[in-house]
Amino acid sequence: MVSKYLYLLYDPLQELKKFYNESYYHMFGVELGSDQLTILWSSTVSIYCLGGLVGSLLVGPLTGSFLGRKWTMVSINLLSVSGALLMWNSKMQTSFQMIIVGRTIMGVHNGCAIMVVSMYLAEVSPPNLRGALGTTQGVFLTTGILVSQILGLQQILGSEERWPYLLGFYVIPAVLQSFCMMFLPESPRCLLIDKDDPEASRRALVKLQGAHINQYVYMQEMKTEHENELKEPKMSLLTLVKSRSLRPQLLICVVVWLGQQFCGSYAILYYSTSIFLSAGVPEEYSDYATIGVGGINVLTTVVFMMVVDKAGRRALLLWGVAIMVFSHAILTVTLGLTENLFCECGCQQGRWPSGVLDSAGACILPNATGDPNATMSAAAPFVNPYQWISYLSIVFAIICIIAFAIGPGPIPFIITGELFRQGARPAAFMIGGSVNFVANGVVGLVFPVLQARIGALTFLIFMAVCVLLCIFIAVKVPETSNKTFEDIQKLFGVQEDASGEAPNDISSDAYEGTTCL
Repeated sequence: MVSKYLYLLYDPLQELKKFYNESYYHMFGVELGSDQLTILWSSTVSIYCLGGLVGSLLVGPLTGSFLGRKWTMVSINLLSVSGALLMWNSKMQTSFQMIIVGRTIMGVHNGCAIMVVSMYLAEVSPPNLRGALGTTQGVFLTTGILVSQILGLQQILGSEERWPYLLGFYVIPAVLQSFCMMFLPESPRCLLIDKDDPEASRRALVKLQGAHINQYVYMQEMKTEHENELKEPKMSLLTLVKSRSLRPQLLICVVVWLGQQFCGSYAILYYSTSIFLSAGVPEEYSDYATIGVGGINVLTTVVFMMVVDKAGRRALLLWGVAIMVFSHAILTVTLGLTENLFCECGCQQGRWPSGVLDSAGACILPNATGDPNATMSAAAPFVNPYQWISYLSIVFAIICIIAFAIGPGPIPFIITGELFRQGARPAAFMIGGSVNFVANGVVGLVFPVLQARIGALTFLIFMAVCVLLCIFIAVKVPETSNKTFEDIQKLFGVQEDASGEAPNDISSDAYEGTTCL
């Protein structure tokens, strides 16, 4: 899954934009205007999310008895390879359309893969390690972000000659994943419940956890879930949406996925370089500052993996969002001051409190000797008296990233697989993935417009979202750590009736009782 975030080109490579202009002129004989180029580039970035939406809707049909979890992950890598080859070949063919089509195909692959991986990890993990193992996906996702930032440096693959290799790099993780998956077993739950093969399920369980485990306990837990599933119809996406009994779980799933995208952390990651520049970091160092944030993101996710099963999903989610509320409030103030502290002369070329304009309209700054007639070109090296505000912005941007990495970042991947039984799980991941990619596309399109129009006040919107999310988590989200899937269902009032049998109709009134909504 390292390939998932190699698409992060939101701090756009200037060489790619130059290529777009040259390709457009080559095809149509006219140059792109600035606004046209911005729209075309934004479309290229956002088309990935459209592909991701399509891919997430393929999760249900592919992962059941047709291919299963394992072979779905292997087969969809054909999409990853084909999309990467299209983008790699785009420069040779002078076609920006090949990049757009390639990113769309990559979106389909990643939209399906990210949900199937979450489902597979949830099903092969024992209850006491389900959180830690589920977080390994987040570790590799954040590692993918860091790798993309490093490879995108001008000195590595971000140059005019080498950027096609950056886009074609997808091939490497796709091939590696396909090769490694050949040696991994299918999900025991998928083999038993979806494919009705108890012996294959037992072999997969032994291969995953060793022959020393109490196989009876694990098989019995899966058989209990299987028996309950047999008394319920298989759930399609539409059936899950209509089910009143599963509405509490579905609402939690949708809200946490929306919160993950709209809490503002991905906006900081997407446009981190520009945020650092607006905060006053010199341009030659801004890319390295962004890479530093990516490294902190990876380290924080590793720490999260070690504590998630002890601290609990709900507590980490709640504290992470609460810290983000505070961080966004500080960022609104610090970035707002950075944007508005200019010379008294109003030239906005610096933040010197005593600058004035001469008769020609040039800014005059005092030099080291205090000579008021010294111009900017003759003045002493500029010293920004408000530099500490820029540093404060960076500190709280990093705190925001850390808070995201311990809560709203990885937990939606874990909790979506825990809230539903086997029959509803694929449909739940389809809905969660669709919400994820639609919200991702909205952030990618809307955030730069808001940043250009209202500047630092954008973070007030993110702060409001985090406040609402914090209230929702505190009131509605239960703790699922160290619980079996059947125990989690009981948290929502899904229990056997007096005769000892589960209800036959998934939307019957017997399911209506719930302790969460």
